[in-house]
Amino acid sequence: MDTGVFYCYYSAHGAMKVLLVEPLKVIWEMMRPCVPPPLGLAQLAAVLEENNIDVKILDCTALNIGPDALAQAIWEEQPDVVGATALTPFFYHAVEIAQIAKQVDSRIVTVLGGPHVTYLPEETLKQNPAIDIVARGEGERTLVDLVHCLEHGNQLSQVKGIGFRSNGEVVLTESQPLVDVNELPLPAYHLLPMEKYYFPILGRFATVLASRGCPHQCTFCSEWRFWGGRWRKRDPKKIGDELELLVRKYNMESIWFGDDCFNVSGELIQGICDEIKARHLDFSWFYQGRADLLVEHRDLLPLMKETGNRMVQIGVEASTQQELEELNKKLALDKVAQAVELLRKYAIVSQGLMIVGTRTDSAESIMHKVRYMQSLDVDFPVFTMFTPFPGSDIYEQAKANNWLETQDYSLYDMANPAMSTQHLTRKQLTASFRWCYSAYYANPFRLVRGLVSRNDWKRRVWWHMFKFTLKQIARSLTRF
Repeated sequence: MDTGVFYCYYSAHGAMKVLLVEPLKVIWEMMRPCVPPPLGLAQLAAVLEENNIDVKILDCTALNIGPDALAQAIWEEQPDVVGATALTPFFYHAVEIAQIAKQVDSRIVTVLGGPHVTYLPEETLKQNPAIDIVARGEGERTLVDLVHCLEHGNQLSQVKGIGFRSNGEVVLTESQPLVDVNELPLPAYHLLPMEKYYFPILGRFATVLASRGCPHQCTFCSEWRFWGGRWRKRDPKKIGDELELLVRKYNMESIWFGDDCFNVSGELIQGICDEIKARHLDFSWFYQGRADLLVEHRDLLPLMKETGNRMVQIGVEASTQQELEELNKKLALDKVAQAVELLRKYAIVSQGLMIVGTRTDSAESIMHKVRYMQSLDVDFPVFTMFTPFPGSDIYEQAKANNWLETQDYSLYDMANPAMSTQHLTRKQLTASFRWCYSAYYANPFRLVRGLVSRNDWKRRVWWHMFKFTLKQIARSLTRF
């Protein structure tokens, strides 16, 4: 579909209806049966509603809606625009949504946003004729402008931040300016089945962003670039309003702060904790952040614990200073040990992320990483496969050096290898990856200590990870 067809149909069609779809997808095995709310779609919907645009959200994962049921839902809703978010490992699920929409009605305008299409817009449009438009970067202002453009029959080239086909060629418009995060309305949670969002460790939970972006530029990460290379914090009062809505109206037991780096600012953390206390909100909360910043803001840990902070995810990433430098982590290794010890002191569960499968990894270096995590005595280590996400420096380096061994984006999920190392094949990497979990979680001493821990959250984590590790061991045994 090109701009001429858009003009002919929509200039006569009038006010438009938008349907935002979260695809039916299977998330990383370790997290199952977690069902997280699609916060990005809820935020987009809120901005559309604020601009008097008719919008609905269909969460196929939460409602277990397959392709046939999705087609029926689209037929019943009769939307003019169908939109979806494309994260790299779930890219094909997003493409399927566009294909189903076109099968229902070829006149529906299909729009994909998110990191994957932001970094690979030409590839996406050239290889997927069912996708009409890609929204690059932040989507709130872009989607509103796009809907208004279609309603009035204007040219797509006037809309900033999109890509589309015109006369067989891909056209990319200039980038959309970053939004003021404090001008955004609260996400449209009323359009989601909030009772469906659950994780055994957390109970009923939702995700909240206290900020967008990250001031750091790790080579394996593409998120900092997606958010414009800037860190922007929200007003603690607005965050408090959102937390109160989620806890009081939707009975959420836990909140996951999904910021790329939650603990950038001690002032922001203090403000959020003050809001929680002032509103007498009772819930547990978690975040991911940097070890060195946790140490820097250690005076806030008592207040954080008091207001419900039960678990912290820190990026350990490597077991040597040299590898941290290669990843551009800009983190001193000793800060990691200090951070874990501080969390232990305040009985806050420590979750440490460790990357497996970097270019120089060998069986010996992976073993060293596991031993390092054991020496730290992290409560909840998570080993992640080195994944060259589009938009990351590593992806560009891998492409330039022909290291990528698969273009199957469903494998770009931090659990499967997309490339070998200098010492290990992808098959060997997969075996080493599974071994990491069994080596840590199947240790009899750690296992018993975790399963009977007095810390309720640590005990929950260990029971969950014990079941996951048993599956990993069983899968390994079936290969023999």
